[in-house]
Amino acid sequence: MMYSTGSSLANRVLPRMAATVRSSQRQYRSLAGLVVREDDTTFTTLKTSVLSAVAVVTVAGFLTEQNRTNLEQSPDKLHSHLLPQATSPDSRDDGADETTDVINWSGTHKVTIFNKNYWEPESIEEVEQIVQECHQRGQAIRPIGSSLSPNGIALNAAGMISMANVDRVLNVDTENRTITVEAGITVSKVVEALREYNLTLPNLASIAEQQMGGFIQVGAHGTGKLVAPVDHYVTKLKMVTPGQGTIELTKEKDGRLFELARVGLGCLGVVVEITMECIPAHELVEHTFVLTRAEAIQQKDELLEKHKHMRFMWIPYTDAVVVVTNDPSDDVSENVPRNLQAADTDEERKKPLTKLLKKLCMENNTPFSKEDVNGMGFGEIRDALLAFNPLDVNHVKRCNQAEADFWKKNEGYQTKPSDQLLQFDCGGQQWVFEVCFETGTQTKNNNNDMKFMKELLEKIEENNIPAHSPIEQRWSASSSSPMSPAHGPPDGLFTWVGIINYLPSDDPDQRQAITKLFTGKYCDLVRQIGGPMKAVSHWAKLEKPQSIWKTVELKSLYLERFPIAEFDAARGLYDPKNILSSPLLNLVLGKPTPSALWKPTP
Repeated sequence: MMYSTGSSLANRVLPRMAATVRSSQRQYRSLAGLVVREDDTTFTTLKTSVLSAVAVVTVAGFLTEQNRTNLEQSPDKLHSHLLPQATSPDSRDDGADETTDVINWSGTHKVTIFNKNYWEPESIEEVEQIVQECHQRGQAIRPIGSSLSPNGIALNAAGMISMANVDRVLNVDTENRTITVEAGITVSKVVEALREYNLTLPNLASIAEQQMGGFIQVGAHGTGKLVAPVDHYVTKLKMVTPGQGTIELTKEKDGRLFELARVGLGCLGVVVEITMECIPAHELVEHTFVLTRAEAIQQKDELLEKHKHMRFMWIPYTDAVVVVTNDPSDDVSENVPRNLQAADTDEERKKPLTKLLKKLCMENNTPFSKEDVNGMGFGEIRDALLAFNPLDVNHVKRCNQAEADFWKKNEGYQTKPSDQLLQFDCGGQQWVFEVCFETGTQTKNNNNDMKFMKELLEKIEENNIPAHSPIEQRWSASSSSPMSPAHGPPDGLFTWVGIINYLPSDDPDQRQAITKLFTGKYCDLVRQIGGPMKAVSHWAKLEKPQSIWKTVELKSLYLERFPIAEFDAARGLYDPKNILSSPLLNLVLGKPTPSALWKPTP
């Protein structure tokens, strides 16, 4: 569905290409890493703006008519059209002063980088050449994937290397159920490659367009009591390191160093190849239903025990918790429906949202047209609702209640291949902050997960924080990777809790106000409540502390939770000049430390 840019509602709702139309004084090649997904409003906006040449001025000479035709036929080529092409280090013009603005998917972090300091190699050999040359010069070269991380963990204005073109499937071992791929391939392409072998990945995060390198290096996770974060399933890594060249690591040969490197945050080397375990492909039966808060708390342990995958979506200011469970179809009783929904039509299912949207348009003298709403997805309508006043707590209460009613009309069952259900739409541009902490063991949950949620919801509502929906809660088994937030004993049980505030419009004052509220008062509340539980952030959602005292607190916590000294010693061997890190990670981890702890890998 493409929306008319002349519609006031469409202009309010659709994520804008602010990254594209800001400056005509330089060649502006932003949108680096902006994810293009057929089912995402981002794709719609890009297609409307780029392919139809609506409001794209600064890249007009950059996208030829033939390119537009190519993009229409193959939208996934957008990335290579909008980014500077890779060149070998010795062929680059050191005098070039053209710059590239690289923006993360959420639109919350941006860096401006000189094109001469941005590389897109097309082979592992090119990666080796670039890394070696940059190491000799001490030139920063931070690895970057799809730029999906909400905190822009891969961004470094001093220099970056994109792995987007190093993206081949190298081997599928059906006997041992493993797949070996290059790091730049997306998760979605890996899943497709495995489909013909009747295999799939053992765990999936919510977004399919992550590159495999970033997928493991930040410790992405799904949900399920017995399902570990994705890094746990890696069996071999190949990395191009500045200090020791190209190395291959396995558990059997390298032990602890291999475990450290699995969640290496891109700081030990540029990951170029990954071998990961696979499992038989299967269909899942998904059940979506709504409980009260009391029911969710009471039934939590039973639900975790009964279902392979389970997550809660708490809706602030309502007595509603959306529960989503997924189980292999073969394990589900024949008496359980495979496809059944509470409401018969899409229009009926979206009615609580569209009804409120129409009312808000009337209250605010904003034209409302069914043409604007027809075809809009749930996330788009939610953005439209919130955009009227996203920081007014009474307005947010109305929006959240409409969302709770929406989910009640969307209760039911569906059955699809596992990858189509475990990956889902996360909504539009947003601020997110997710923490992870231990909540007992596989056999005995100590109830930290519910203590945290009860206090968080109480404090949100006591302090009238305009908390958007949902607050998502997931669970995982422990990871054997020491740098994973879920690292712990083999029988450990961890919970992950993520808060969110959307950025539903391009109004800079509104976005700044949302940012200030979210990164300040709201995130501080989560840290305060999670303190006694030693809660730490997902690496891709960790934000820079806003004061020196908060920085000290964060560093103290991370020194307690992670083997920072050991990790920095490994950095001292493999990246002694610290060219792979970023300002955020330097703040948290410090600098590489020369040490005799690690010896070069054979």
